Amino acid sequence: LEAFLVILKLHSIFQSKSINKKMKLNRRTVLKTALGAGAAMSTPYFFVKAHAASDPKVMNMYNFDGSLGEFYTKHWYKPFQEKFDVKMNFIKLKGSRVPLEKVQAQINAGKPETDVMPMHQDQVIFAQRNNLAMEVDASAIPEFSNYYDKGVTKYGPKMVLWCYGLAYNTELVKPAPTSWKALWDPQYAGKVAVNEGLKDQCLQMVNLAFKGSPYPVDADTFKHLSDLRPSLVALWSGGADAEQLFRNGEIVMTPFWNGRVTKLRGEGLPLKFATPKEGFFVRSSVYGIPRGASNPEMAHQWLNWVIGAGPQKKMVEYGYGTFNKLVEHTPEEAANVIVSDPEVMKYAVSEDFNQILDNGKEWTDMWNKWKSS
Repeated sequence: LEAFLVILKLHSIFQSKSINKKMKLNRRTVLKTALGAGAAMSTPYFFVKAHAASDPKVMNMYNFDGSLGEFYTKHWYKPFQEKFDVKMNFIKLKGSRVPLEKVQAQINAGKPETDVMPMHQDQVIFAQRNNLAMEVDASAIPEFSNYYDKGVTKYGPKMVLWCYGLAYNTELVKPAPTSWKALWDPQYAGKVAVNEGLKDQCLQMVNLAFKGSPYPVDADTFKHLSDLRPSLVALWSGGADAEQLFRNGEIVMTPFWNGRVTKLRGEGLPLKFATPKEGFFVRSSVYGIPRGASNPEMAHQWLNWVIGAGPQKKMVEYGYGTFNKLVEHTPEEAANVIVSDPEVMKYAVSEDFNQILDNGKEWTDMWNKWKSS
C-alpha cells in the first residue's frame, strides 16, 4: 500500500540494567508511508520570529475531548508546563478536528487563537492552499534527528499514528467480527452506532464493505447507510461520545479508533479492535504552527519536546503509534498500536485526501439530507 502502509519490524526486547540503554530502540521500524501532502507552507519561520510580540511564557493550545484530552493534559501539556515554567491556555475542541475555516479568518485578521494546530491530512492540504501555516525551523527541533523521515515535514512533525477499524464487545459479539458488514447483522440491531464526526471515514467504510473501494461516495453509499439506520443507536460526533456509549452498555459495536479502544480496555471494558478483511484506514496528524502565531518560539520548543522518546512512549502506552525511532514497544503495546504488524498492515487502505477535501461539502450535504429524510 503506497499511501498508508506502515510496517514496524519488531525485534526481540533485551533487558538492560543501564537507564541509558533502556532508551535505545529494540524494535526497529521501517515506515513506508506517504502521509505527506505536497509542498511546504510559504511563510518561513525566521520571518515571523523577529516580529513575534507575546508573553514568552504563555501558550494557547487546542485540546481534545474524552480520554484523549485527558492524555494530552496529563502527558503532553502539564509536564511541559512544569519543565519549562510555561502557562498554557486551552481551547477545547468539539469533535476531532481543528476548525480551520475559523482559524483562517483569525489568521487573516492577524490573531490566530492557537500556537499549535493538529491537522488531519485533508486539512494540511487546505492549509497549504490557503497559506495558513508557517514553515518550521528544523534547527529549533533537534529531536527530528530521532524521527523517521516520513514523520518530518517542513511545517511540523507528524504524530499519533491511528487506525480506524471496528471496536466490539468481546462478550456480546460472537464470533469476533472480520467484516464491516457485521454492523448490518440483524442480531445486533439496536446495539450499534457509527461516527458522524469524521464522517468521510464512515462513508469510505460503507463503500469498502459493499464496493470494495472507498470511492465514489454516491447515492448507493447512502442506500447502504439507510439499510443500517434501523439498527443504529446513535450517530456520534466525538470519541468521548462513543466511549460513553460503550461504558453505558448502549452499544456492542461501532467503527472507532484503536487508541480509544485501548484506553477503554484499560478501564476494564471487554473490548477489542478488529481490522476488517475489506480494509481499514491509517492516519496521522501534522502538528503545525499557524501563520501569525503569538508565540512561535515556544511552539517550536513544545514540538521538539513532545516528539522526544519520553512523551512519544506515553502515546504508545495510550495505544497510538509513533515515528520516533527510540521508542520501545512491549508485545502488548505493539499489538495495540496495530501498525506494528506487517500482516495486519496488508489490509490498510489508502485514502485520497485531495478528494476528501474537494468533495467534503458535497458529502456533508448528502449526509445531512440522508439524516433528515
